[in-house]
Amino acid sequence: MAYCTYDDVKKRIGEADLVALADYDGDDSPDADVVAAAIDDACSLIDSYLSVRFTVPVNPVPDMLRTRAVNLAVYFLRLGRDSATEDARRQYEDDVEWLREVVHGEVSLGIEPSAAEADRSPGVEYRTQPRLFGRDEPL
Repeated sequence: MAYCTYDDVKKRIGEADLVALADYDGDDSPDADVVAAAIDDACSLIDSYLSVRFTVPVNPVPDMLRTRAVNLAVYFLRLGRDSATEDARRQYEDDVEWLREVVHGEVSLGIEPSAAEADRSPGVEYRTQPRLFGRDEPL
């Protein structure tokens, strides 16, 4: 399941920029498979982070997650055309940092962690071996 769509990407950067970034066959229209590959890359990156704490894919998709997915997809489109600017790189780093914050619980997605994460206890478990000798046990 994708966290964003072709239309989300088009809405964010506009038709002209989308053509510039995703028209590999020169027909003056974005190649849907190029955009889909960028969206898949973005979703895979997001899942690699979120799977630590949540069941992926996340459904329904929170608005903030959709926004970050679009940002990442646009960044991957820019990488494909070697047009990733310093600002684009900074946005990518901000998006990845946001994912780290979500995983560490510093930022909320507005959904509950997976059952496996909820079962994890921050407590300590002690295990010892049986006593071999002591006051009441002979050597």
